[in-house]
Amino acid sequence: MSKKFTNTDPYDASVDQMWAMLSDEGYWKAKYEALGATNVTFTAFEASDTEIRVVNERDVPADLPSFAKKIVGDTNHTTHTETYSRAGDNVAGTADIRIKNVPGGMTGTYKIASSGDGSTWAADYDIKVSIPMVGGKLEGVMKDETASNFKQEKTFNDQWLANNA
Repeated sequence: MSKKFTNTDPYDASVDQMWAMLSDEGYWKAKYEALGATNVTFTAFEASDTEIRVVNERDVPADLPSFAKKIVGDTNHTTHTETYSRAGDNVAGTADIRIKNVPGGMTGTYKIASSGDGSTWAADYDIKVSIPMVGGKLEGVMKDETASNFKQEKTFNDQWLANNA
């Protein structure tokens, strides 16, 4: 079994401004650090007018219940790959997130599109943990953490866009 997570956020920024943000390596590093990550390293960062590929590793504080900390620990070491492609005012993306010592992970898709004077950013994730008896509980915890992270990321993105767009 797996858990699904969906999120859609409106932005006052155009698709061009969103693309410029995602194309800036400094944005990614600042975002992860603002969300509490440490030891952020990029193993790949490629950005053009139509394609973006970001691969990084980072340590993320694990705000987990005690049963989960026994399995995962106090900190998660994640490997995160995101790709985006752009055709006009439509952006499609993918995400793959792997957590060290946790079988499974998260995969997802993104869509950024024009909406009124701004844009919307929609995300759909599939969260899967393949650990007998506690996998479903861990998936639920990861879903809650993902929802919290998306709220923090939206706040960060709004501030970034206000200062850099």
